[in-house]
Amino acid sequence: MPRRKVAMPHHPPAQSSLSPLETRWGLLTYTLSRVPARKLPLLVAYALTIVKLADHGWISREALGKGGGSIVGALSMVSGLLLSYRFSSAIGKWDEGKQVWSGVRTTIRDGIRMLSTLPGGKVKQVSLDGYEESPDQEGKSKQKLVSQRIDELSGLLVSFAFALQHNLQGTRPLPQAPLCDLLPSGYLSSLKRTEARVRFAEDHAGPSGSQSNPPESGPSKTSPTDQEESDQSRELGSLAFGAEEAIAKLSEAVTAMDPVDTSRNEELQQQLNQLNLPDGSVDLPSELSDDKSFTFTTLEPSKPQKSNLHSPNPPNLALAILKLIELYVEGMREIPEDEGGWDLARRERGFNLVKALSEHLGKAERLSSNPPPLPLTLHLSHLLVIYLAAVPCSLLCVVDGWLLVFITLIAGWCLLGLEALIGEVSGVFGSSENHHPLPIFTEQILSESLDISPSFLRYYKARIIARVGRNTKEAVELDRRGRKGAEDWTPSFK
Repeated sequence: MPRRKVAMPHHPPAQSSLSPLETRWGLLTYTLSRVPARKLPLLVAYALTIVKLADHGWISREALGKGGGSIVGALSMVSGLLLSYRFSSAIGKWDEGKQVWSGVRTTIRDGIRMLSTLPGGKVKQVSLDGYEESPDQEGKSKQKLVSQRIDELSGLLVSFAFALQHNLQGTRPLPQAPLCDLLPSGYLSSLKRTEARVRFAEDHAGPSGSQSNPPESGPSKTSPTDQEESDQSRELGSLAFGAEEAIAKLSEAVTAMDPVDTSRNEELQQQLNQLNLPDGSVDLPSELSDDKSFTFTTLEPSKPQKSNLHSPNPPNLALAILKLIELYVEGMREIPEDEGGWDLARRERGFNLVKALSEHLGKAERLSSNPPPLPLTLHLSHLLVIYLAAVPCSLLCVVDGWLLVFITLIAGWCLLGLEALIGEVSGVFGSSENHHPLPIFTEQILSESLDISPSFLRYYKARIIARVGRNTKEAVELDRRGRKGAEDWTPSFK
């Protein structure tokens, strides 16, 4: 008897509520939030003052209208050209930043694919009677070492993206996950070593699942004064780390409150840093040296730190990772090929990966610290102020009252909002919604690498389990990903 078909009702998926940015009112308020909060009210108050003065006859409406119209006509072309230049420059930097991260993603993807397809080393021994024997313990240890180094090299390739993200955004790379699970344990342990009496830094600088070495159980050879200094150094290190975390949270809160002012301040600081100012050893010109009111101060060189407890991490972790990758490539060349070492072609591919990532690092650093010249920015700001100040004057002979104030408000909203958005977008690698979503890019790179290389997936899962445990959400998700990858279809050639 044939089975009876039962029609199941089709329930269309429920549409999710629109986010604020997907509504017209949300878009309007979003644009208003990018307008400088102080300039626009001042412009409205200025326009209202002009109207009141003209109504009371304290200023000549005809004379002021002709003068304002002349200024608006003269500055329209110059202001438009400068705004067009800033706009095209900002869009060009934004597009180039997207290309840089696309190149980083492609290079890391190629490197992970190369490491995942490398044949494992085979150590064979032939006995006297001609039959092959199983590899001895030394051969197995060499194979295990080669596999471990390849997994660590895969982790270094993926960690480069996260280190580049922290470098561009100016955030602390360690002990943030997943860098503490991607970098080699030996390298993370080396960051804890110091040159001071305190042998190890705080636990946060160590690898995943590791703890600081306990103090030696022998008689102490340090005096009470040395022990007190060691305790003070350890306490200062923990206090410095806490202060850095508090400052980072405060800066994030300030950025979320007023992203326009934050972007403008960052751009101004970069512009001041790139000025070609003389140092203390250069004599000032005679015109400036005769001026008693001119003072020029230089920063004193900072004293070298005796211990890296305060900042155990390298200043540019992405560059340090490239150096480590190069050392791994050189080390794989020294291993014989029958034990899993690399031949000349593979070594060249490894060096090409380092070269490509180094080029992407240089381009990203250039985009993140290459603002427009300071005189150009100041000149554009002054031109906009003069132009907007002349707008209500030029309208006196045409309109009057609140209509004049409203037209001035619209003009200020357009010009000041465009200037603010240009300054924000030109930051490229910031933390606002108009910048590139670097955390999303790095998570995509990590997810793709875990899907490409099963060996790297096992290595990363072991590091996660060592740090947070086996029954955590991260470890369970990695187990599910591994089982799903094992069930994928693969062609058979037998």
